[in-house]
Amino acid sequence: MKRLGVAALSLALAAPAHAQPVPPWAGADALRERAPGENNLWQEADEFDQALARAGKVNPDPALTAYLQGILDRLYPEFIDHLRVRALDAPHLNAFALPNGSIYVNAGLIARFENEAQLATVLAHEGAHFTHRHALQQAERVKNAAAFALVVAMLGVPLVGDLIALSSMFGYSREHEREADAIGYQRLIAAGYAARESIRTFEHLQEEIRAADIREPFFFASHPRLQERIDSFRDLVRDNDNGEVGRERFLAATGALRLASLAADLAAYRYRQIILVLAKPERRQEFPPEAAYYLGEAYRLRNDAGDEAAAEREFRRALESAPTFAPTYRALGLLHYKRGQTEDARRALRRYLALAPDAADRDFVEYYLRLMDASGTATHNGDMTGPPAQQP
Repeated sequence: MKRLGVAALSLALAAPAHAQPVPPWAGADALRERAPGENNLWQEADEFDQALARAGKVNPDPALTAYLQGILDRLYPEFIDHLRVRALDAPHLNAFALPNGSIYVNAGLIARFENEAQLATVLAHEGAHFTHRHALQQAERVKNAAAFALVVAMLGVPLVGDLIALSSMFGYSREHEREADAIGYQRLIAAGYAARESIRTFEHLQEEIRAADIREPFFFASHPRLQERIDSFRDLVRDNDNGEVGRERFLAATGALRLASLAADLAAYRYRQIILVLAKPERRQEFPPEAAYYLGEAYRLRNDAGDEAAAEREFRRALESAPTFAPTYRALGLLHYKRGQTEDARRALRRYLALAPDAADRDFVEYYLRLMDASGTATHNGDMTGPPAQQP
């Protein structure tokens, strides 16, 4: 990690700045006329795209990709086939655009949205960085090279030249960010989306970051930058309350992703985020029924007063609404085992193995089943309270 940070810093300091202002792209035909040095940026962006794909970080669901691309094409119709969007299988609250028109949105960020208009707000903002060629105009170098090194390390991809400083991963100057806000807002309105949702997009992210004490060094997890987004869009929206929200379409298209995001949060012990979102009845309705299992596990991991009872309540809710979801039976079985409720533990754990015959922890569960069968009692010693198993 130290060598990676040094490499990031060296490249960031070496990246040349383009001092002269450049006009925004008027349309797809103009993309062939690039400024000196811009071709190199595009080539490095292409290499970064390939590196992300090789690392297996790009979400492979074609239906999800088509859904995201449809929103971007609606926002920037004159750049169809030149602006491309992909979801990254990463839990952090981040999105960024590359100089070649590639836009990436982390699954963790998508999962926090409530409707299509909120997602469109971020895509419109990132698209504006491309159309107005902010990468080429960027005058400041990345000040937090170590943060970029952390991003790259978590994504498992190599550093790629000037992209350290010339993507929107850390945000641009205030001037460029405000321009992206204004252009993105205009695109949002022109595409027929509800302007008011642009404010809510960032407000509920700010709420989560404050409540969960998130300290990730990314654009959408930065308190000052989020507040700037909120203030900027409040100034832009004014009395414009018309437009489409697209809630049902968004929920249908992103259900699997949002459920997978809960699993990723749970595996990373990000239980506070899960509780913050799912403990609200209005947000719970946005998630598939299996979400109750993840909320139960989040309560179990937090382990505050009353959380064990809350965990059991959510596990039983998951059994009622998603009776074939195997992890719920494992979780409930472990809870019974902890309490010394041997027969209930046996029943739940056997059901778990029946539903998930190829479970990675099958030997582990079978060992405790044999132990209970042999002793007839359950004396819990803490061995079964580790991280929850993933859905087989």
